[in-house]
Amino acid sequence: MASDQYMQMARNGQTSIGFQRQFGSTMAIEADYVYTQGRHEKETIDNVNLAYDPATGVNLPYPSTAALAANRALLPFPQYGVISMIPRNARSGYHGLQTGFTKRLSQNWQASATYTLSGFWDAQNQPFSGLSIVPFRVAPDLGNEYTLGEDDQRHRAVFNGIWQVGRGFQLSGLHYSGAGRRCGTPCTATNYGGDLRNIGAGGSARLRPNGTIVPRNSFIQPAQNKTDVRVQQRIPMGGRAAIDLIAEVFNVFNRPNHTLTAQESSANFGTPDGNQAQYRAAQVGFRATF
Repeated sequence: MASDQYMQMARNGQTSIGFQRQFGSTMAIEADYVYTQGRHEKETIDNVNLAYDPATGVNLPYPSTAALAANRALLPFPQYGVISMIPRNARSGYHGLQTGFTKRLSQNWQASATYTLSGFWDAQNQPFSGLSIVPFRVAPDLGNEYTLGEDDQRHRAVFNGIWQVGRGFQLSGLHYSGAGRRCGTPCTATNYGGDLRNIGAGGSARLRPNGTIVPRNSFIQPAQNKTDVRVQQRIPMGGRAAIDLIAEVFNVFNRPNHTLTAQESSANFGTPDGNQAQYRAAQVGFRATF
């Protein structure tokens, strides 16, 4: 059973300030400070058919067996099981210093480089009990905790260039270097694992058996580095017709760029997830123009 209650419009705002400066006729630098905030953002709550203890801020165990049938009267909707809802009470904030250098095509080459220093914070929805927001502070792993968010990345740099060597031959490349992201897509968000809160579905799974809580988004993935190279040879065919032969190699130095398992209860916690590793790959092709 699902509901779309509290469908407030998301409020997003952005503020930026910066400068640009050109050097000569082909080169320029720029730097911008950017702040973005999001309010009333949409996010799914896995189960709102829960009751909470106002003294502890913890949900009462979800009664999932016939032996606990008497406790079902405590639920907002005792006749139903798990109920998910998509309210708009999540929020986020981004601060970033974005810099760049550009050298436009001249003397047979061009290049650009960017560097970003940033931080991204967010919070999940405040928990609901039925159709009402829980009015008191709940356990941190149950929602509304504002911390550095999934996919927060402190440093990111990209360089790319193109060189027209001559006689129709062109060489280009791109290098990406980034600090490790806080665990989010594509890996599982930082958690202990299991439904120790007895929510009945989903939840952050951050509660440990000893009662402590895994800090939200505390796991930082390793830094990422990769270099891509492309070569292209144009073969004139007469008039406006030509054929371009193209070869590309991605991650030419074969850096693994592993994603690590972030679930504490897993036997593989902190070890590389082979399904998410990056390896060298190549492709060839051609393009005809006429």
